[in-house]
Amino acid sequence: MVWQAGRVQQDPLTSAQRLANLGDHAGALRLARELETQYALDGDDGATMLVWVRLCMARWLAVQQEPDRPAALAVLDAAEAVWRSPAVQGSQLVHVLGAELMSLRSFVLRQLGRAAESLAAGEQALDLFTELEQTAPEVLSAVGRVPLLLNRGAALADLGRTADSLAPLGQALDVLRATAPGGHRDIEIELLVLRGTSLTLLGSFADAEAAETEAIALARTQADRPTRHLLATALTNHATTLTRMRRFDEALAAVGEAKRVLRETDGAPATAAQRRRWGMPLSTEAEVLLAQGRRADAARSARLAEPILREYAEHAPLLVAGSLANVCLLIGEAEDDPAYAAEAFERLDTLNDLFPGRYEYWWRRATELVARLRPS
Repeated sequence: MVWQAGRVQQDPLTSAQRLANLGDHAGALRLARELETQYALDGDDGATMLVWVRLCMARWLAVQQEPDRPAALAVLDAAEAVWRSPAVQGSQLVHVLGAELMSLRSFVLRQLGRAAESLAAGEQALDLFTELEQTAPEVLSAVGRVPLLLNRGAALADLGRTADSLAPLGQALDVLRATAPGGHRDIEIELLVLRGTSLTLLGSFADAEAAETEAIALARTQADRPTRHLLATALTNHATTLTRMRRFDEALAAVGEAKRVLRETDGAPATAAQRRRWGMPLSTEAEVLLAQGRRADAARSARLAEPILREYAEHAPLLVAGSLANVCLLIGEAEDDPAYAAEAFERLDTLNDLFPGRYEYWWRRATELVARLRPS
């Protein structure tokens, strides 16, 4: 949240927020929908609170145990329509609400794989935040710039602008550690994981390893479910870095720990969100096993990842495009399968054109595989 929400919340919404803090997002959403109806009926008099209620609803939809990001985006669209109305544009809260609106849009769009739109929304949020720093700094949270910079860095990385992603991610870490040392471990861990991923893509493996090792150490000290999921992600990404450094046994141990963390946290994956968390550890495990020459084992892990990623691609095709292309490549390499090789090449060729640099490593591998399997 980019500002101190307590300055604009009313008592009924505070009750909903309390439910959300306890993990009862369904209950919070029920209360918020009642408030949404009430403020909508109030017309211009309820416009600013209607925007605020919808922002809360969108946030809860996006972060609940089974996130519904398309629904969150629809609520944000409705919030933006009211925010742009004369009643809100003429209010003292227009910039505060706008900064939070665009920040949330940036986050949700990024989670849907719509990186260019996420970046554009994030830039609007940063502009509004900068203006508030000059005109009304008292309404801003000390760490309010951090999620804006995080989204910017992540979106730049997703667009293939990997080197450009490092500056906002580094700035976000500096701000967070200066203004709230130890206060937002989940955000700190996510920033370190994102930074490590970009550094690995740039071939700066020692720096990537340092960032990921720090993220893992911090995450191991936290017991809450979201941070346990972040730990699994950090371990999986670290396994990728170790694989690129050809430290295969360590990589396999890291991805094995990631799988154990998921089992201990969620049990057997029963929901869509729980299944999706297994896609990357399994495909990363396949990558390590293939690098060790264990082709049958690699194929087995990749085949387990494939249906997870295809299911996820139906929900968020842009977000999963690279992961699905990679698992097709792994199956093609492990089984010398021309059909999977061709699918991987087709997917990666498109991605490589759209996001230069982001997928070049895998695109080269797919190109070589298709050439090797082509009939003489």
